[in-house]
Amino acid sequence: MTYIITKIYESRAGMNAEVCPCDSTETGEGKITLLFSISHWYEEKLSVGDIINEEDYGRYSEISALCNAIARAEKMLATSDFSRTKLISRITHYGIGREYAEKAADIMVEKGYINEEEQTKRIARYFCLKKYWGKKRIAAELMGRGYDRKAIFKALDSVTPEEYSYALNRVVSQKFKTPPADRRERENRIAALSRLGYSLNEILPVIGGEDE
Repeated sequence: MTYIITKIYESRAGMNAEVCPCDSTETGEGKITLLFSISHWYEEKLSVGDIINEEDYGRYSEISALCNAIARAEKMLATSDFSRTKLISRITHYGIGREYAEKAADIMVEKGYINEEEQTKRIARYFCLKKYWGKKRIAAELMGRGYDRKAIFKALDSVTPEEYSYALNRVVSQKFKTPPADRRERENRIAALSRLGYSLNEILPVIGGEDE
């Protein structure tokens, strides 16, 4: 089967070529848009009316799939941080093949758009000092976002013991302005602080009240 380029236009993602099978140019059936990066576009030197054989069409389709994955990745990273794993998952959610999603994510890493060590350190510090979370909850959050375990451990250690202590004392002073009235209330407070990611050894010295 052969294809013909019927339209060419530029978008923010790159150069777009609308193509359809040569035997359906009048009806427009089977029309598809292929996306090219600017560099790919000038390499291929395509124009409206060009006839594309099946082999070249397959090659252009692969180029387009990768360009679409890269464009999607750049758009998402422009507004939020993503781990490599989470970015791949989000790209495939848009119907892009995993092979191309992985290649796009690797390109984002190579370009420095994804730096998991820097991202995890920034996120850990934010959740500690702004949300007053402890290590366990921060670790769970970072794991849920798909970050590498080594990066997570480094991020947790980048927050100082004094900062974790500050966060715990801050949340205790905000939520529990008076000592617990009884053992049950004390246990409820311990449970609440545990859900924020603090260990029993961290909680007991600041919770107030006495064991019965």
